[in-house]
Amino acid sequence: MSEELSHILPGNIVGPYRVVRGFKGRGGMARIFEAEVREKYRQPRLPRRLALKIAKEDHQSALVAEADFLSRFDHPNVVHIIPLPRGDDRRPVYAARERFPFGWGWYYAMELLSRDSLENVLTRPTTTGLLSSPPSEKRRLSLLKTLGIARQLTAALEHIHEQNVINLDVKPGNVLFRRRRLNYLRGSVPQAVLCDFGISRDLRYPRAGILGVATPEYLSPEQTSELGRNQQRLDARADLFSLGVTIYEMLTGELPFPNIAMIADPTYTPIPPRQLRPSIPSLLEEIVMRALAKDPACRFQTASQVRDALEQASTPIDWKAGARRTLAVGAAGAILTACLAGGVWGWSQFTENHTPTPKSTHTPAIETTVPAASATITLSPTDSPGTGQVPTSTPAPTFTPTSTPRPRVPTPTSGGG
Repeated sequence: MSEELSHILPGNIVGPYRVVRGFKGRGGMARIFEAEVREKYRQPRLPRRLALKIAKEDHQSALVAEADFLSRFDHPNVVHIIPLPRGDDRRPVYAARERFPFGWGWYYAMELLSRDSLENVLTRPTTTGLLSSPPSEKRRLSLLKTLGIARQLTAALEHIHEQNVINLDVKPGNVLFRRRRLNYLRGSVPQAVLCDFGISRDLRYPRAGILGVATPEYLSPEQTSELGRNQQRLDARADLFSLGVTIYEMLTGELPFPNIAMIADPTYTPIPPRQLRPSIPSLLEEIVMRALAKDPACRFQTASQVRDALEQASTPIDWKAGARRTLAVGAAGAILTACLAGGVWGWSQFTENHTPTPKSTHTPAIETTVPAASATITLSPTDSPGTGQVPTSTPAPTFTPTSTPRPRVPTPTSGGG
């Protein structure tokens, strides 16, 4: 941690940003902080949480150049720089100055990536200067992950080389991973992102100021000769050598060159990867050994050539991702079945409890007294309906002729009474 930047604490204001926390051990020329955009500067198209990179006092020009390089890139495997929030449509600004404990200094903002790096995944021996530290537990990646990450880094180098930029510091510590939604359902290969461009160069112009030094284990022979004040010109093939060292380490858990002296020695050849891990395909071993050629003319000449070679290597089946997806689909099916069953049961209970009982619409009959002597009702010709007859619920009576004679009517007489 740099002393001049150790006074930047959570809650401090840096331009339009508020510091949330600092990251340890990231960047020898600058320090990285997690920050959030202050409320009055927030814009819908810009993220609220980001990474803030602040240059140390002696590396101000390097950070300004780095921000310029990043503003040219637009690739999923290269870190994205974020312009300063502005309320107008003027040309975006990526780097700005702020007053720090050591004086005025430069900073810029970039996307916030996962804290895990490829270096954290690989446990390996490290070096301090020209001396190796005691070896620690070795770890190597699966062939699937190695091939996937190698292809992504090659695509990143191909993109930046098209912009006339060489990185000169390709190593596991500068490869982070992007956070993705529904990562559980994705493939086992994470999305790798090349991050640090602190010592990068534009091939069209000479680099001025203090350049900094790359990690010794990943230097190309040309870079070691440049450290010895040899005027050999660097080009994109230096990045391909460092890429070869990184792929070798992912495959074997070992470094191909234990120290910088072996990198500079033109007669030293690293152990072929298949001797350390026989399951490595022969084609992949050939790609790595060609990338590690000491003579730049014997290496791949462009990142496109490396990409084409890696595409010819067969990709192992991602069994773990297939198993995760199968479990996810099975779990989703079980949940859906349970929901449907619960819905059917709930609907049946609802209809049973809320269906109204049908009411009887039958009109009760009015009881009538039927003469016991006759089973039918007899109407005389002189009777008419509605004259004192009582309606009943029995069927309408039928007219039945009878042989009963009508009573005689007395005939009045004129006799004296």
